[in-house]
Amino acid sequence: QYNSYTTEMVKGVIAAFQRASSDRKIVAAVFTAVGDKAFCTGGNTAEYAAYYSKRPNEYGEYTDLFMAMVDGILNCKKPVICRVNGMRVAGGQEIGM
Repeated sequence: QYNSYTTEMVKGVIAAFQRASSDRKIVAAVFTAVGDKAFCTGGNTAEYAAYYSKRPNEYGEYTDLFMAMVDGILNCKKPVICRVNGMRVAGGQEIGM
C-alpha cells in the first residue's frame, strides 16, 4: 500500500519525534520511508475498511492522533528533513510538508 500509515505507524512517528526533540545527542531528524516508489500515500485503506468502518466513533480519535503526528513533526525542536522517495499523496503530502 505504498507506505500508507496505520494507527501503529502514526503512534511510532509521534514517539520518534518526541524522542528526537528531547535527545541532546540528536541534531536533526530525517523523515523518510522504505523503498523508492512512495514516501507515503496517506492512511491505510485496508485498516480503515477492516477496523474504522465498523467503529465510526473511533475515527474521530484516529483523526486526533493524526493531528498529533503532524504537530509532533512541526514542533520538533530539531531541524526536520523530509527525504521524499517517490509518491507523496493525500495524508502523505500533509505530513511531508
